[in-house]
Amino acid sequence: MSLHVHGNIEPLDWESDFFQLRSAKLSLDASVETVVTPEALAQYALVQAKVDADQTEMLDALSALGFRLAEGETDVCVAVSAQDIALPAGRLAVPEDIADVVTIARQAFRLSRFRSPWYQPDDSARFYAMWAEKAVLGTFDHLCLWADDASGFVTLRQLAKDEARIGLLAVKPECQGRGVGKTLMAAAKQWCAGQGVSRLHVATQTGNLPALNLYLASGGKVTRTAYWLYR
Repeated sequence: MSLHVHGNIEPLDWESDFFQLRSAKLSLDASVETVVTPEALAQYALVQAKVDADQTEMLDALSALGFRLAEGETDVCVAVSAQDIALPAGRLAVPEDIADVVTIARQAFRLSRFRSPWYQPDDSARFYAMWAEKAVLGTFDHLCLWADDASGFVTLRQLAKDEARIGLLAVKPECQGRGVGKTLMAAAKQWCAGQGVSRLHVATQTGNLPALNLYLASGGKVTRTAYWLYR
């Protein structure tokens, strides 16, 4: 017997406009009476759903509704201590840095869940370039920190008094393998320590083993694994 999917289909107006693709998110909720139907889903060109990796029955049920795997995601929580205030600080990016930040973002995030066949080839680079620009301006993430030699950047958003989240962490392609990621993580932890933040969250593609290893080596522990599915 197939499992009914209960939840709400919520339009994503901003993404629909940015990608020129009528989009929605399926928020799964077993307490909701509404059963999700193919007819309701068909009102949108694309519907996203995010499911914990251990919810195998739900994954099967969504597959039966026509959803396909887009990407795996791993969430990590990095512990920050008061002593991390002594780590090397990053330089706060300013509007004059936007062109350089955007260039790195476009190169670093060409591949993501915003990929074909659902999105256009340049959509991922456009999206993350805009995210990076807004982080410098403080209108999406709260700030962007540069490595001293401008070899990469990390963006941060404070979630609560003692919690923050890394939005983007990117390194110039020619600087890969030189420890820039480690430097950026140190700068992020130093900033968090200065704000009284003790838990720094970050998510990465499950297949991005270099990033995952970086976060674990920085004191992180895996807190969640999930899948993004699209219909």
